[in-house]
Amino acid sequence: GIKAIEPEIKAPDVLKLALSQIGVVESESEGRKALDALLPGQSIVSREGHYWRWDGYCIKADAKDRNAQHLEYKNKLSDLSKRLPALEKALEAEQDKLSKLTAAIEKLDNDIRNLRQAVQSEERSLSDKTRSLSQGREKLARQNAELESLESRIKTAKDDSSELQNIIQAEEAQLAAYEKNANDSAASDKDDLYALLNQAREAHQDALRVFDRYQQQQSTRKARLQAIADERVSLRNRNIRANERVKTLGARKSELEEKLKTLKSQPRTFEDDKQRYLGEISKFETLRNTAGESLSVCEAEVLETGKALKAAENALGEAREKRAHAQATLAGLSEQIDVLKARIDEKFEMRPQDLAQHISMDTDDLRIDDLEQYKSQREKLTGERESLGAVNLRAEEEALEIETEVGKLLSERNDLVQAIEELRSGIATINKEARARLIVAFDHVNGHFQNLFSRLFQGGQAHLSLIDSDDPLASGLEIFAQPPGKSLQSLSLLSGGEQTLASIALIFAMFLTNPSPICVLDEIDAPLDDSNVDRLCNMLDEIAERGETRFLIVTHHRLTMARMDRLYGVTMAERGVSQLVSVDLQQSFEFLEEAA
Repeated sequence: GIKAIEPEIKAPDVLKLALSQIGVVESESEGRKALDALLPGQSIVSREGHYWRWDGYCIKADAKDRNAQHLEYKNKLSDLSKRLPALEKALEAEQDKLSKLTAAIEKLDNDIRNLRQAVQSEERSLSDKTRSLSQGREKLARQNAELESLESRIKTAKDDSSELQNIIQAEEAQLAAYEKNANDSAASDKDDLYALLNQAREAHQDALRVFDRYQQQQSTRKARLQAIADERVSLRNRNIRANERVKTLGARKSELEEKLKTLKSQPRTFEDDKQRYLGEISKFETLRNTAGESLSVCEAEVLETGKALKAAENALGEAREKRAHAQATLAGLSEQIDVLKARIDEKFEMRPQDLAQHISMDTDDLRIDDLEQYKSQREKLTGERESLGAVNLRAEEEALEIETEVGKLLSERNDLVQAIEELRSGIATINKEARARLIVAFDHVNGHFQNLFSRLFQGGQAHLSLIDSDDPLASGLEIFAQPPGKSLQSLSLLSGGEQTLASIALIFAMFLTNPSPICVLDEIDAPLDDSNVDRLCNMLDEIAERGETRFLIVTHHRLTMARMDRLYGVTMAERGVSQLVSVDLQQSFEFLEEAA
């Protein structure tokens, strides 16, 4: 009643006979029921993957198959072999990218270090400017205060000037009247008029002095009035605080009076309350003594009860431990019995009580040692049977195919190993040559750098050093410099101008090692003072005289422009119209010499 697997699987004709002896069931329970009906050579598989053979050999659905694992490993190996060249190329590309990224990172680190130094310099400059701004603001505030004071003084002076002008006008009117009278009078009265004029002038001076004293007294009075006004405000505030204090003290006084009345009325009731409380205290003491005696009796009883309770709890704990141990032993024995029943049912398909009817040996004389011997013999035979595995009709053909594939894989592996060795040999050769060239180039650059540093600083010394590794290809570069009058230190510890000169020396050291026909320098003299700019121009002239390099310099420094052979600039003669302007300074100097 079980359907064969052969119609449902497409296979070669040589396998049809073997497939016709394999049946298919829907579930594991159906397969176990049909296991007893299998004839020699027949087997059953379920939809889930369970397998039963006629001799009792079983394979669970979740068991691993060595052949499937071998095929899986074989497929993975072929995929990896195909992907190996692409992976090696990708590795080389990634290594190139890594080297480029490492160089870029080093450059970015240098840029970041320079930017940090620039930021620190800008922060110092900003703090100086902030300090100057605060000082300027304070100065402006003082000047504003002085300006207000001067304005008030000017206003007062204007008022005084207007009053003096009025007095002068009045005096001039009197003087004009006197002069008119003098003209009308006779010549004999001329001396008297002059005397009157002098008296008027003296009176005018006295009036001015009186006016000055009046102005001083008025300013004194204003200051006194201001002080009185301030004192008045202070006294008003003190008066307000005093009134509030008086209100607080009044409320406190009323509270104390009420409390005093209460305290005065209390002594009248003290004696009565005292007698009453003494009687109650004696009663309470009697009750306390009685309760103390009862308490001592109860405590003794509680102590005895506690001892008995503790002994009972200890006995109960021991009983519980024994019961738990017995229950655990019983549960373990029950589980062992269930496991034995399941194994007997699985192996022999009968109940344990029916085993005695099917045993051919005499169990009465059976000893424990014999049982262990039979058990080890059974396990040995079972292991030998399971080690045989399932019957594979194509085992020989598959073995030949696997041997052929293994031979191919070993050949390919040997080719890969040989290619890897050649690649490693080539890499080692390249690294060796690169180290030699790097050391030679480093020595040339270091020599030029030491010479140029001493010339730019007019003394001192500097050198380049490979750090962090003994391998030149993996080491870093550090610049050590010692300007005149200073100790030997790293480039990052120098000032901004010193770092610029050292960097210029390093740039031209590399440039002298591998010169180029054209060199463009953009604002290289911006952080330098006039003397250092002159040294830089002298060095440029010496390098240019060799005839190997022509320099194009972008600059705004007047000394650099004066030392150049030609100047190129952009001007805007008309609005919105730019025009290129060039000047040949050497030709201009020749014209000047001829004109001289």
